[in-house]
Order: sequence, then C-alpha cells, then structure tokens
Amino acid sequence: MKTRQVWRAALGLAMVAGVVSGCAGGLSYNHDFDPSANFTALRTYVWATPPENSRGINQMLERRVVAAIDQNLVAKGYQAATGEPDFAVNFTVTTSEQTDYNTYYTGMGYGGGWYGGGMGSSTTRAYTYTNGTLIVDIFDAKSKNLIWRGTAEGTINEDASPEQREMRIQEAISGILKTFPTRGK
Repeated sequence: MKTRQVWRAALGLAMVAGVVSGCAGGLSYNHDFDPSANFTALRTYVWATPPENSRGINQMLERRVVAAIDQNLVAKGYQAATGEPDFAVNFTVTTSEQTDYNTYYTGMGYGGGWYGGGMGSSTTRAYTYTNGTLIVDIFDAKSKNLIWRGTAEGTINEDASPEQREMRIQEAISGILKTFPTRGK
C-alpha cells in the first residue's frame, strides 16, 4: 500500500513539474460529454447570461474569450440563434496560486559507506506562479442540462502583452473545442 502512495506522490510531483516547465506554452486539455445527447441536432446557439461579474475577469479578457469561442463555433458550422436556440454556451475561469520548491545541493565528501565524511550545504528556493483553468460549457437549450464540457489548464503569464494574451486565448479555445462535434452540412 505504501508503494502505491509513493508512486502517486511521485506522479503528482511530475505533473506539477510539467506545468511549471510549460510556462511558455504548455496547455493541457480535458473534455467530457453526455453520451445520450443528440449532437447532430445542434445548429444554433446563444450565450448563457451569467450573473454580473460572476466570472471575476476583466471585460477585455471576457470579450476576447467570447470572440474566440464564437469564431471556433462558426468554423465548426454553428450559427448564433435568431430564434429558438439548440444550445447555450458559457465559460468560466478559475485561478490558483501554486508554489514549487527546488533544492540544490553543493559540497564535497570523501570515502564511502559508514566511514565517509565531508561537508556540504543545500539551498531551497520557492517559485510561485498562477495556474489558470478555462472551462467552456455547452447546455441543451430545452432541458438546460450540461451536455459537453471542455477545459484548458496552464500557467498564466501575468506580464504577457495584449497580443500574447490574444494568442494564448485563441490557442486555448481551439484546443478546448477541438473535440466538440463539427456540424455536418
């Protein structure tokens, strides 16, 4: 049982290291859907109206995400509804502070086994970064049930330029909606 816990801990540390090393571009994606949903019947969509400031992000970021989702859905053959929609779209953003610790060892020694000796030191440094998750939800317009969810997770570069933010949002939305069904024409 303890071996399994050690392996889980090692896997968890490897995943954290993967996120940290992917600061410049590594996004991870996840998708889920309701297998009983009839995706072939979907043609038109509307934006679900979230409560005021429920996303907790600035309006410029919100407009970029909405535009990227609209662009991807249109490219997949869907249209904004002028009448009764087939599905509704919403998104949320979550962030969390993460800390990674790196320890460096220096020193020298002699001998080996029980009789060795020497001197050395270690230095531990903490690196704090912000991890973000962008979640896109698709709801059946009639039943209001969640039928599809896609997420992108990665490290947020708070010093990014507006152009870099735009590119990162485009990358995230494209990756999230990659598995959302393309509408047959």
